[in-house]
Amino acid sequence: MPIAEDFACRLDSGITLRGLRWQAGAPVRVLALHGWLDNANSFAPMAEHLPADIDLLALDLCGHGHSDHRPPGQWYHLVDFAWEAAAVARALGWPRHHLLGHSLGGATCCLMAAAAPAGCISLGLIEGLGPLAGKASDSALRLRQAWQGLQRSGRDNRRRHDSPESAMRARLSQNRMLEHSVRLLNARSLQQVGDGWHWRSDPRLRLASPVRLTETEILNILQAIECPILQWLPEPVTALMPQPVMQRRLAVLRNYQEQRLPGHHHLHMDSPAECAASLFAFFQQHEPASS
Repeated sequence: MPIAEDFACRLDSGITLRGLRWQAGAPVRVLALHGWLDNANSFAPMAEHLPADIDLLALDLCGHGHSDHRPPGQWYHLVDFAWEAAAVARALGWPRHHLLGHSLGGATCCLMAAAAPAGCISLGLIEGLGPLAGKASDSALRLRQAWQGLQRSGRDNRRRHDSPESAMRARLSQNRMLEHSVRLLNARSLQQVGDGWHWRSDPRLRLASPVRLTETEILNILQAIECPILQWLPEPVTALMPQPVMQRRLAVLRNYQEQRLPGHHHLHMDSPAECAASLFAFFQQHEPASS
């Protein structure tokens, strides 16, 4: 079984992103981004099934896991997540690589693939075909809510738990996940403070976003993705993205494949062997021949 190595990269902004890396130096380079309020351990179950030729780097996005939080007075924007992940790839000397993203991480990967198509060889998604859209008519209200939220964000309002078990029960009450998946995520998301346990994630991640892309803008971004895409979706479908929206997005893609598994939103953790087998084979299939 591949052993995870701790990873850290200090960006020009002064923020340090951390994560986990398996099989550093292997020829097929994959940058993996997790979902909202998750962390790099999201990909640990899949890494147990890693082929010998894949270098898998799973980042903790800024504000998540062991990565730094943003300075006071700042929001968390999808474009910033994308830029920072791309900066890590540049720091590693990865001019071309594969992208793997779950949910928020998938939406981030879509932006990366559209913004710098020459750098993205192929794109693997786990229920992550673009971000959630906002209505143009809600722009002023969204801005006001975000403004008010950020003004209140100076207080440390992280929920305290008496034990890791209490934190696990809290997450299970909010998400349809297997218990072992929650334990794995919480191992990297919790920290002990005094006689209690707090979430490491920045409370500002829960604030309303001041700006959201409209569906028209998202379709334009997805249409600009040039690389092959493979997406895993749970069966039955979740309520994350209505089917009419999904169908509109699929219609603008150039090179798209889809596979389904019984499960829920974190199906890559609940059925890691099945996801790993096809996703890693997909990356291997599209890896350019060495010169």
